[in-house]
Amino acid sequence: MKFFITALTTGVLLMYPFAVYIGLNNLQPGYLAIVLVAFVLLRIFLVRSNLKKLPWLLPASVLGIVAILVSAFTDSIIGFKLYPLAINFAMLMVFAFSYFKPPTVIETFARLSEKNLPPSAIKYTAKVTLVWCLFFIINGLVSLYTAVFMSLDSWMIYNGFISYVLMGILMLVEYLVRLKVKKQQLVMSAGISKTAESATSDE
Repeated sequence: MKFFITALTTGVLLMYPFAVYIGLNNLQPGYLAIVLVAFVLLRIFLVRSNLKKLPWLLPASVLGIVAILVSAFTDSIIGFKLYPLAINFAMLMVFAFSYFKPPTVIETFARLSEKNLPPSAIKYTAKVTLVWCLFFIINGLVSLYTAVFMSLDSWMIYNGFISYVLMGILMLVEYLVRLKVKKQQLVMSAGISKTAESATSDE
């Protein structure tokens, strides 16, 4: 039951723009705000044991709730539309902080599968962290533009679909680059080993 509820709350919040679009067609902004805040709080409660593994979740949730409450108190949709911006800003803060106060978020994730990372890999994860920071800045600015200057439909399409596609493309590109970097490191290591063996045999 807990898994089902967790999956439901996560799904609703991942598809937040569509939930807002549907909700506004059936509820007043104040009532919709109560429902969305309840989902955010419920998700925090359900995943509270994993907050250390997901360092951005708590600040993102807090800023998201603040954005939603803006709509609740103003009886408008602007707060709802600023929610994705709040999430991007929270992610940017966490990733940027981890860059200046390592280990970075990306390094932490990498160590889940490979605990002993070489210095070159740590430098690589730092660069990837900066790339994600840049993504959050650009994505956040576009999200802000759609919230302030574009229709609800356009806002929903970008924040509920296009931004996820862009995120997926970035993940794919980073994965391909990572494979190439690993291959280069293996070739370099093999070359160093052969050089060392040749030097040893000459002695």
